[in-house]
Amino acid sequence: MDLLITHANAETRLSQLGIYNITIDDSSPSIEVDRRTVKGRSGYIHDGITLRQKLIKVTGRLAVASLSAFMEKQDELAGWLYGDEPYFVTKMHPTQDDLYEFELPGAKNGDLNLLDIPHTAWKYRYKVHINNEIEYSFIGKSQAGLKYDVSFELATAELPFGETKPTDITLSGGTIPYNGTAALNQLETPYTIELASSATQNSFFLEIDGRRWSYVHTETAIQAGQKLLLSGVESTLYKGVATSDLNINNRTNYEYFVIRPNPQKQVRYSTNFRGTIRILGFKELYK
Repeated sequence: MDLLITHANAETRLSQLGIYNITIDDSSPSIEVDRRTVKGRSGYIHDGITLRQKLIKVTGRLAVASLSAFMEKQDELAGWLYGDEPYFVTKMHPTQDDLYEFELPGAKNGDLNLLDIPHTAWKYRYKVHINNEIEYSFIGKSQAGLKYDVSFELATAELPFGETKPTDITLSGGTIPYNGTAALNQLETPYTIELASSATQNSFFLEIDGRRWSYVHTETAIQAGQKLLLSGVESTLYKGVATSDLNINNRTNYEYFVIRPNPQKQVRYSTNFRGTIRILGFKELYK
């Protein structure tokens, strides 16, 4: 395994920092159960479950030539993990399947170094901050130099989910592919629905997964070539890069969208809008 660390303007892998024998243990999200009691009634009234945080525990091994080289590595690793802002980490796994060949790791050749095998990034990443101090445990001296076990813990900074990189998709065919395992809620994970009109129209709707947004305004029709932007908290008429968009909430029913996972991995939508509909910043979330 390896871990890709991505900041706003730079990225690296743990292996590039000299860490090997890497293990990554990402927990299930922590749960808060909302419930209440009623006097004279048995049991509880269930008010919902909230997922709060996911912890990611990382361990590895470090070999250095000298104590001064060890202290340099401490500084380098701290510089990547103790960011001023949350950053993204992505698990990376070897592309080769028969890694161990039914042997215990290290049984014949010492440390099992999988980093010589090509790795690929997993399909989603976590937005995190470090959750505790980086711990170093001296093992001993070998032909590779001074050896240390390294461990640290990361915690999700916002939502307790893995997320794919955002992309823009165009809706067609009445369904939206969604492979995630957590709901994509506009109020929790902002994304924008763009409606680009191809005709003059003053009454239309867009329904996604049972939630219907509608526009009705006989006095002010949307013209061909105009764009609407639906962000969940606001609906606006796009006025161009140099001009502020026009809020049109009063012409709509103030709805927002939630794309929920299902076994078919296809979310239905329907519309009578004449034009092109895109989701800007679309991503999939994984518990």
